Amino acid sequence: MLDSILRPVALPNHLIGHPAPCDFFDERGTLLLRAGAPVSPRATHGQQRRHLYCTAAQANRFAPANPLAQLHDVAAALATLADYVECGDDPTPDDFIRLAHALHGLWQQDADACIGYMRLEQFHRPSVCHAIRVALFAAELSAANGLSNNAMVNVIGAALTMNIGNMTLHDRLHDLVGMPDEDAADDIRAHPLESANCLEQLGRFPEDWLDAVAQHHENVDGSGYPLGLMRATIALPARMLRIADVLAARLSSRRGRGPRYWNLHQARDLPRLIQHVFGADLVQLDQALVRQLMTRLGAFPPGSLVRLSNGELAVIGRRAAHTAPREAWTFIGANGRALDQPRLRNINPRDCRIHSYVHDELPRLPACDWHRVWGYAH
Repeated sequence: MLDSILRPVALPNHLIGHPAPCDFFDERGTLLLRAGAPVSPRATHGQQRRHLYCTAAQANRFAPANPLAQLHDVAAALATLADYVECGDDPTPDDFIRLAHALHGLWQQDADACIGYMRLEQFHRPSVCHAIRVALFAAELSAANGLSNNAMVNVIGAALTMNIGNMTLHDRLHDLVGMPDEDAADDIRAHPLESANCLEQLGRFPEDWLDAVAQHHENVDGSGYPLGLMRATIALPARMLRIADVLAARLSSRRGRGPRYWNLHQARDLPRLIQHVFGADLVQLDQALVRQLMTRLGAFPPGSLVRLSNGELAVIGRRAAHTAPREAWTFIGANGRALDQPRLRNINPRDCRIHSYVHDELPRLPACDWHRVWGYAH
């Protein structure tokens, strides 16, 4: 199976001028560099570095690390730091900065795998998983806006720490049915400044990091909290974080509220899809940034569950630019039985087509080795 899955790789510099050890492709599977051809400097630097793919079997020679397993490590580290904060055993800013760099590195290594896997798995406390989902969406927005790596790391760090002042509150909200009581509502409105103040007390954080945490619930129409800021008075990283936060919440379930998924009809029209996903909240958000993020993720973001024309249920592994994905991974057969391992299906008129989205048909996913969808050994 690893011979049929394409995985992104970053070629080491020492291969420049030497024969390519295998075939390399773009994200659509188009051959860019044939095995044996000399590797040019362009293949190991700049944007091209992130756009080279090879089979997963070959990729293990250049990038053996599994970013999906490392997401578990990031979650465990964030939970530990949150516990330290809550117990008064203060971590240092460097602890959080290293964690933000680590998640940025995983996103750079394989953004599709990280986003898709985090949509399918809940492998730690809800507040921790939500923060990581928000951070990954914020990384996408940061890249769309051309932020430098350092600025992107600060946005990711702000997402990881936006609720650090009261992570327990957000765990409770995940299990809440109905509206919060008056005390909880007060805590909710206080938590952005509480988290920013908490970070300031720990030491010196970048200013844009702190601004994003303090303002991540401000709305462009002035209806947000705690300061009621409007439009450009809200820092760009905070506006990004607000949108990433809303989208992550929309795509996740909690007790008493299911996720907001979409159908093929809505997916064909970006404005209609945006209106469906964000609903009444859209007027409160920077709509240019919303469009950037939804365009970047596409109609079939990684982790989307679909029914194929052959009756099988499958997961989308990777995005496709401006077109439907060219492949999906079946995890439930046409007979309704879960498969031991996901199986590759090509999406084209000759093989099978995407018939519908099926998230709402699956309140609980079967046990499956999702790592293999993206070509990683669990």
